Amino acid sequence: MSTTCDIVAERIALGEPLGDAADHATTCSRCRRLAALPTELGAVRREADPGLGFTARMTAGAQHRIAVRKRRRLAGGLAVAIAVTSLGVFAVTREAPHEQQVAVAPPPPQPAVQTNPDPWASDEADEDVRELLHLANHPERGFTADWGRIQKPLAPYRVVLQGVDNE
Repeated sequence: MSTTCDIVAERIALGEPLGDAADHATTCSRCRRLAALPTELGAVRREADPGLGFTARMTAGAQHRIAVRKRRRLAGGLAVAIAVTSLGVFAVTREAPHEQQVAVAPPPPQPAVQTNPDPWASDEADEDVRELLHLANHPERGFTADWGRIQKPLAPYRVVLQGVDNE
């Protein structure tokens, strides 16, 4: 009897017709209640109540997901912007690759040949240069600077230098 009851329960759970087990389902009280269960469940016509605050919970959950997505989008955009900026800075500041330069040996030094021992004695020397050399070599001609005119703008600096030792 238990094996037939198990077959009836299995067919009802799978939604199959009872077939040859239908005679047993009409005589057995347990199988009769089990066979009537789908009909009783189908007869119930009330909507499932999600409970108080269901709408508020769903709205809060949706807003939380939207906020998380927005933060992730901003963080991703910022990371991409930093990466692009870093690559740009690297591209601008890096040095171009140097071409390999072949070392060329300098030409051998030529011996210096001096034909004229006094370069100022040549006719090509500038007259101004000759005059400056003459003045430098002969200071007795009396050319001196006007020290009163030179010291006048330096007078404010003496106050700064009064405590300084000139050693």
